[in-house]
Amino acid sequence: MTGAPRAVLLRGVNVSGRNRLPMAPFRALLEGLGLRRVETFIQSGNAVFEGGPQDSALGPAIRGAIEAGFGFAPEVFLRRLPDLEAALDHPFGPAADPARIHAVFLAETAPAFDEARLQAVRKDEAWVLRPRLLLLHTPGGMGTSKVAEALPRALKGPQTARNLKTVAALALLLRSRRREGTGG
Repeated sequence: MTGAPRAVLLRGVNVSGRNRLPMAPFRALLEGLGLRRVETFIQSGNAVFEGGPQDSALGPAIRGAIEAGFGFAPEVFLRRLPDLEAALDHPFGPAADPARIHAVFLAETAPAFDEARLQAVRKDEAWVLRPRLLLLHTPGGMGTSKVAEALPRALKGPQTARNLKTVAALALLLRSRRREGTGG
């Protein structure tokens, strides 16, 4: 069992009516895997919790339980508070809107990255690649960004994105658990 509170981020949950995962059953599923103090945040497959096995065992267990119960197997990303705080430490300046900055969490430390593909479609976007994280600033919005559209082909491997408002909220939930002294 690991004591530090963690966050789980699922890829592609409750998007455009696909991969529906109601949050109450998601919390129950996580509790059924032995996780404690489970709390979900918004409807896109985010939760914080305490306890449970190491990430290497827990990620596949969550994925398998969702597949068994809901018929799809999303990518699962487990992160601790320092990972979320690293995403909040962005280079885009204090005036940048956190809703327009996305933390793209990566499964691998050094995935293949075709930066030229992004440069070819870039308008006003900017990015920085770090281990297991790409920070993407889309001043015009994620939905209209050609860079965001090209990102899955430019950055190989499993990934999931959250805007920094969501990342900050998850970090706050993890910080409050740390202050309570319940999880390291």
